[in-house]
Amino acid sequence: MITGVGASIVILGALFKIMHWSGAGPMLIIGLGTEAVLFFMFAFAPQPHDPAWERVYPELDDQAWAKLQKEGKPAVGAGAGTAKSLDSMLSSANIDQGLIDRLGKGFSSLSDSVSKMSDISGASVATKEYADKVKSASAALTEMNKSYSQTVQAMSEMSGAAGDAKQFHSQVQLITKNLGALNAVYEMELQDANNHLKAMNKFYNNLTSAMQNMADAGKDTETLKGEIGKLTANLGNLNKVYGNMLTAMKS
Repeated sequence: MITGVGASIVILGALFKIMHWSGAGPMLIIGLGTEAVLFFMFAFAPQPHDPAWERVYPELDDQAWAKLQKEGKPAVGAGAGTAKSLDSMLSSANIDQGLIDRLGKGFSSLSDSVSKMSDISGASVATKEYADKVKSASAALTEMNKSYSQTVQAMSEMSGAAGDAKQFHSQVQLITKNLGALNAVYEMELQDANNHLKAMNKFYNNLTSAMQNMADAGKDTETLKGEIGKLTANLGNLNKVYGNMLTAMKS
């Protein structure tokens, strides 16, 4: 009890310290102090009493064992001595293995006789039970006849249902045929849709190329516009030069 209580206090102190809870320092001091007190108390604890087993089994004593080994005698304990004494008692009473076997056979015969007597005493009870079982069997046969009649009726209904099942089978075959045709039509539609999709993809690719070409042409148009503007400015300057030359020649 003291060990369990002290160990719980030590564990609580360590838990407070590991989790860094408030009061972890005092809890750890209390836990370790309790552990130190417990170890100090255990130093003065009385030793458990160990009985002198060598009194019953001398071979447990090291010196006695060495002495027996030197003398070449086998080590025999109290259990072996008791068995040896029992063998001596049986021998003195002329009780051998044959007598024990005959005694066992006698007990077996007695058990069989008792079992047979129990069977004879229960014969009258078995007769009454047999009569009750015959009555139960008769009632069961009546119920079985009713069940057989119901079974015949059910078989007749099943034979009538066979025609319906045949008609249902023909309808299922017709549905299967229609589904096959529908699948063929759906496959054709799917192929047309795939071809149409391919054509649309091709058209959009061509349209993308055309848009790219138009964008490039727009860039070229901008460049051409700039060059024409430069040419127009140069022509204006050239006209001015020619105008000045004509004016100078007229003068």
